[in-house]
Amino acid sequence: MIRNRRLWVIIGLFVLCCSCKEYLDLKPYGETIPETPEEFEALLHRTLNNIDYGNDAVIIGNQSTILDYDCVTDNLDASLTILPQGNSLNLYLGEKLNGFQSNYSQLYEKIRDCNLVIENMTQKESAKGKKVLATAYTMRGICYYNLLRLFCEPYDKENENSQLGLPLVKVFDMEARPIRSSIKATAEFIEEDLKNGIGYNLTDDIYRLTVDVAKVYLMKLYFWTQNWGEVTTLGEELLKKYPLLEGEAYKDMIQSKFTRKGNVLIRSLVYGDESAESTFQLLVKYRPVSKQFIDLFVEKENDIRYELFFDKKRVVKKQLTAQVRSAEIALMLAEAYAHIPDNDKALAHLNALRAKRISNYVPYSLTTLPSDTSVGEIREDVYGKPLTPLLAAILKERQKELFLEGDRLFELKRNGCPEFWVTKDGLKYVTLKYMYTAPLSRVDVDLTPGLIQNEGYEL
Repeated sequence: MIRNRRLWVIIGLFVLCCSCKEYLDLKPYGETIPETPEEFEALLHRTLNNIDYGNDAVIIGNQSTILDYDCVTDNLDASLTILPQGNSLNLYLGEKLNGFQSNYSQLYEKIRDCNLVIENMTQKESAKGKKVLATAYTMRGICYYNLLRLFCEPYDKENENSQLGLPLVKVFDMEARPIRSSIKATAEFIEEDLKNGIGYNLTDDIYRLTVDVAKVYLMKLYFWTQNWGEVTTLGEELLKKYPLLEGEAYKDMIQSKFTRKGNVLIRSLVYGDESAESTFQLLVKYRPVSKQFIDLFVEKENDIRYELFFDKKRVVKKQLTAQVRSAEIALMLAEAYAHIPDNDKALAHLNALRAKRISNYVPYSLTTLPSDTSVGEIREDVYGKPLTPLLAAILKERQKELFLEGDRLFELKRNGCPEFWVTKDGLKYVTLKYMYTAPLSRVDVDLTPGLIQNEGYEL
């Protein structure tokens, strides 16, 4: 019996040691490195195909990702979950923290594939080679951006040189165990990757990660790292190319099950059965929309989203779709101008979006903005300052517009990491501030000297 136990311990340690360096292994055992641009292209198209079929949860995300993120926010009322049907929905953020470890490993696996292309493809100047390189750089940049938002603390501009970033795996080295760079160095590396992708000017949609997708993710990076001037430069360019929709065209875009419509730059799940509801679409109906979210729609039926997103019983009607579309660009622009500050331009972008959503709309002015500056659980901005009426109005519009698109959790994180609670079976479950930053893999921390775990998860 003792001998058997020792055997299982040895096997377990072997598995743990293998898993911790798996994302560094650019040449899996028994496989050969591709040689031609077509072979490298096939490596990336495997991931792009998974995005198309909604099977990839970590790059653009999918319906499962949206449930993971939105169900633990203040958009839905976890305390009123219909049971037992809704038992599989996460109750609060603390229940999801361990599950985020799969995001960590999957994203580094994608980075491994991108590194393989960038380092080893020799025919870089061929037409095919340039398209493949553009895709690899953009994909790697998006992967690191997603890791940055989930596994690093909210960006602090004043402490960016000392704040912990990510282990940056740039080249293959079987012996290397990189520790965390600064958050500034991490952001600069992501910026470089996305700019490299943009430089190839990829317009072939079959590669999905086109030049415009790279630009919008670069804009999202600048937004996360509070580079407001860069946000406005990119945002104004993109919004001209992808103008806001309204009316039936907007409804058609939002409720499209499998087709990229309107001003959507990229989305997952473009293939499927039009006649069937997905498991995730059915599951979200067991968690009611929160009252505070419904109360954001002060114009009620005059707002096209009011009856499009939920019904009178607070049941979700909106289609779960992981996507990037121009409304987010407009909202980033409005907030960036508010922080610069350029209140006139911030108001112009806010009013332009609201005019597309609300019938008989009367534009806001600085004197007519609502005085209530709470935005759900959010009470402060990215700098820890109380919300102004203008910023509060922009954040409220973002909460409404990007409902069930995987955005709200990161808005809570970006704006103060507010603590709030839900109940179940007489017990209280609190989302604590540190939980907004997911823990690094314990295996990696244990086996990599100097790799620092995030605050709140130290043993």
